[in-house]
Amino acid sequence: MTEQRSDIAIVGGGPVGGLAACTLARAGYAVTLFERGAPPAPDAHPNDTRGYALAAGSVQFLDDLGYWAPLAERATAIRSIVVSRRGGLGRVHLNAADHGRHALGQVVPAVALEPMLDAACRDAGVDVRHHSTLAGVGEVTDDQRALRIRGADGESTWAARLILAADGIQSPTRKALGLPVNRLRYAADALVFDVLPARSHNGQAFERFTDEGPLALLPQAEGRMNVVWVAPPETCERRLELGEAERLRELQARFGWTLGRLRPAGRVVRFPLERVHAPEPVADRALLLGNAAHAVHPVAGQGLNLALRDVATLLGALREGRGQGGAPGFVADPGAPATLAAYARARRADVNGVVAATDFLARGMLHAAGLRGHALGSGMMAVDRLRPARDRLAQAAMGLGPLPRHTARHLARPDTGGGA
Repeated sequence: MTEQRSDIAIVGGGPVGGLAACTLARAGYAVTLFERGAPPAPDAHPNDTRGYALAAGSVQFLDDLGYWAPLAERATAIRSIVVSRRGGLGRVHLNAADHGRHALGQVVPAVALEPMLDAACRDAGVDVRHHSTLAGVGEVTDDQRALRIRGADGESTWAARLILAADGIQSPTRKALGLPVNRLRYAADALVFDVLPARSHNGQAFERFTDEGPLALLPQAEGRMNVVWVAPPETCERRLELGEAERLRELQARFGWTLGRLRPAGRVVRFPLERVHAPEPVADRALLLGNAAHAVHPVAGQGLNLALRDVATLLGALREGRGQGGAPGFVADPGAPATLAAYARARRADVNGVVAATDFLARGMLHAAGLRGHALGSGMMAVDRLRPARDRLAQAAMGLGPLPRHTARHLARPDTGGGA
């Protein structure tokens, strides 16, 4: 069996694998993307109302890459966020205008983001192999690592200088690499669906903490709002069995009437909730990205934004010649141990912080009664009234951390050449 070669082999597509593939190909690497699904068909999902909540920092990163413009006209701006507790004091208002911004973030339809990345991969020359899954990972030989791919025509063998695992929370690649992972199955599931409120949302998002778990409503196009309703599994099961009218009555009772009557606007999907965290995301010539490295609770909508910062940091780690008087370029060997170690160091604080914060919000806000509830309510009121505290919370919500924007801008220039 003939061995095929690539600089970078990416297992798993979607927003994370797709973005990594097209940006790395634009940097001059030969990139092969193995995707288990079929090639996207035009208008294949006309009823797909899924949306991705992108923080302002993620939007800026995509804009620097030149990928935001085709998404902007279909995106819905999050102009403000209201954080509250059901049955308790305390409410925090975050407004983009207070920070001189148009939006704290944007909600992008999945039917816009995924085709855009598919086109970007084609334009960048990514070798996309559909109907392909990982069959196994081999040893490192001559600065390359072997992997076996099971495709529509049987099994093939490959060698790559770097393997990127972007194959999700269960990640067969992570398992094949033998990387340890910490897992916690939350005592909760999430129901996700759209509603159409009687009143305009005006770009306002809501995060409401209840005794069952967090309840979020995100602004969508055409006046809709996307609901992420977290509750114990048995409660989610019962609500799935309810008729639409009765399910919406329960939602209305828990959310309130700020937006008037809520009407159903799409099918309901149920997701089990689990925290997954690989303390060490790198192996010999291999790296975990996105949910393969860290899957977090959906509270505060940090999952995809955290994954996009993985891609941004990887671009930064692969960039050389900064601050040393050399011409900027990308390292010739993307899987060099020093490069992967630099990536892991750069991501550690951000990932650990988001994992801890979302875990606290998911579990620490439950059953907050008595003195604890009073303390939480008082703290929320203090944050709302103290501008410095509110500003810090808004900065975290916008995800405006230290991303390697110079790298993204370099890729966005028309004269970008290969540096690998």
